[in-house]
Amino acid sequence: MFQDRFHWGFGIEDTFIGDPHPVTGKVLDEYELTDHYRLWKEDFDRIGTIGLDSVRWGIPWYRVQPEKNKWDWSFTDQVIPYIVQEKKLHLVLDLMHYGVPTWMKQAYLDPDYPQYVEEYTARVIERYGQYLRFATPYNEPHTACEFCGNRGEWPPYLSGYQGYFDVLKGVVRGTQRQTKLLQKAGIQCVQVECSGGSLTREPSLSELADFECVQQEMFFNFLTGDFAGLEKWFPLFERYGLTESDLKAFEAQRCTIDIMGINFYPQFSYQNLSVQPDGKPVRTNCQLWTEDLKQKILNRYARFHCPMMITETSVRDDEEMKKRWLQEASRTVFELYQNQIPVYGFFWFPIIDMYDWEYRIHEGPKEDFKARFGFYNQQRQANPCVEIYRSIVKRWADEPESLLSAAGF
Repeated sequence: MFQDRFHWGFGIEDTFIGDPHPVTGKVLDEYELTDHYRLWKEDFDRIGTIGLDSVRWGIPWYRVQPEKNKWDWSFTDQVIPYIVQEKKLHLVLDLMHYGVPTWMKQAYLDPDYPQYVEEYTARVIERYGQYLRFATPYNEPHTACEFCGNRGEWPPYLSGYQGYFDVLKGVVRGTQRQTKLLQKAGIQCVQVECSGGSLTREPSLSELADFECVQQEMFFNFLTGDFAGLEKWFPLFERYGLTESDLKAFEAQRCTIDIMGINFYPQFSYQNLSVQPDGKPVRTNCQLWTEDLKQKILNRYARFHCPMMITETSVRDDEEMKKRWLQEASRTVFELYQNQIPVYGFFWFPIIDMYDWEYRIHEGPKEDFKARFGFYNQQRQANPCVEIYRSIVKRWADEPESLLSAAGF
């Protein structure tokens, strides 16, 4: 069981949008952009010196299944056994980190998407089940619905609430099928979702802000078939195509949550909503800190009563803030664990700097889109957070009961 102790982990950014952008022609494959396809072994060897015990890492489905009836496991056949057998890491395998195979032209709107993702999941279990104790069926459904359905930046390039809910229906149906397969195989599902929303002081925007908070949590309601607390929003759902029959279908296929993954970024998980002179809402990033993270964990536990872990957290660009957040956020989470709140892990994600998703939709070389979230830059040069994280993990391993009172932490 993952819940036998507290786990210190890391993640490799694994967003895969294999469809060339209609204007720029660019593909968003973070393994390719960060050279992880070539450096994967060196990456795990290098990160392994920190002393972490767990990793979030994903399969590039669009490469594994380049055609409807063609499968290529050559890359994952090397990496997955190495992670588990050689590096002795607990692998939390991302099956879906957004993108679908390029031959699936309608993406989540394809009526057979749930069947396709179910078949893919079954093949992963058949091939790698011996290595898997944990898997994430779909990372951040809200983000997929936002970029694929509302903003129109990823396939199938829809816009507005109608597009959002059209994508959501496909994602939920597919994830329910995946979850059942994984659980039947004895693999615990780490259901990962965003943990943010919007805040406002403008009375005219209060309802919008409330809904944008609900959006980043309601996937769990749909997954489990428990719609308590969503009744206020049923008319909005119906207006944009999420019908009573859809909800009944979700309920009929309801799943349990083995472990809930919380993704929390202090610089931008929440947005401030205000009003422009023309009356339109405008969003700006809201800076939060550890008390907000603590409250999010407690609220999620009060609502869903399931084991949790921090599956993603990091700070972008600001190195001093990054060091502070690493120390203070890890302490906050571990303190909750010591106080019998069932949060069992802390993952810094991503541990290697990535490239901004804006790269795909704008002209310019990838060097113009560096996103410095990690402990290593794209050239694998380390920053001071490597030593800080190493000391945190060592201190916990040597003296687990005195971690919180150790000098300097």
